[in-house]
This record gives sequence, structure tokens and C-alpha cells, in this order.
Amino acid sequence: MKMPVLMKSKESTELVELDLQEVLYINIEDRNIVYHTADNKYYQISKLSELEEHFYPLGFDLLDKTNLVNMNKVKYFDSKYGKIFFETYPTKSSKFASVAAIQQKLRKNQIARAIANNTHTSIQYTVKDNTSTKVKPQEV
Repeated sequence: MKMPVLMKSKESTELVELDLQEVLYINIEDRNIVYHTADNKYYQISKLSELEEHFYPLGFDLLDKTNLVNMNKVKYFDSKYGKIFFETYPTKSSKFASVAAIQQKLRKNQIARAIANNTHTSIQYTVKDNTSTKVKPQEV
């Protein structure tokens, strides 16, 4: 079995797949689970921020301290409740991720662009009230 773990150096971390057949032993160092092989030691991924560092190029963004969102899948944003949905027309049973209030302010345009891209619509901004509205889907 293989699992994603971090190989750490002084400057950075690298996300690698560790084959558990290569592990000699597992222990705890500074509250981190560490896998030891004959040649190296690897660290259990324990924080979303560690994943974000490596998953950001794949389209994932930390929008709240409790979730890492695949922005390539976002299709609807409810700004009143701070929720991102993965369906164009969400229902009560739809999956969602929360968006922290500060992230709503900082990433408003990024979220709008992601939704437009994922739903094949364009965003039209009005200067008067600085709001966005969806424009009909583009023909594909």
C-alpha cells in the first residue's frame, strides 16, 4: 500500500508516495507521525496548510481553516451563508464547503471567475454597485 507523505529538507517539503512495505518503524517526533525507512524518514501529512502547499497547483485553495476546496469543481457561491457548492443549482442535500468571512472579501473575484469557468458562463460587473451577475451560458 502506498500513501502520500512529506519528505522534509531545511528549505522545503516534497510530497511523495511512500510504499509501506519499505517502512522499518513508525514513531512520534514533535507530535508528528514519522515513518522510517532504511534511507530516509517521512512525515505524516497532518495539516491542511501542508496539503495546500502541494495541491495549490492542482487548483485547491484553503478557503476556511477547516477545508481545502478544489476550485475546478465550484459551481455556486452563497455569499449570505458563506458556502461554496459543487452543483449549479444546490439543494438541501448538496455538498458544500464553508468560506471564511475574510476569504469571501479577499477572494470574491477569484470565486466568481472559478464559477464562471466551471459553469461555462461569463461574469458581468456593474460599476455602480460593484456586484456581479451571471450572463447566459456560452455555446460549447
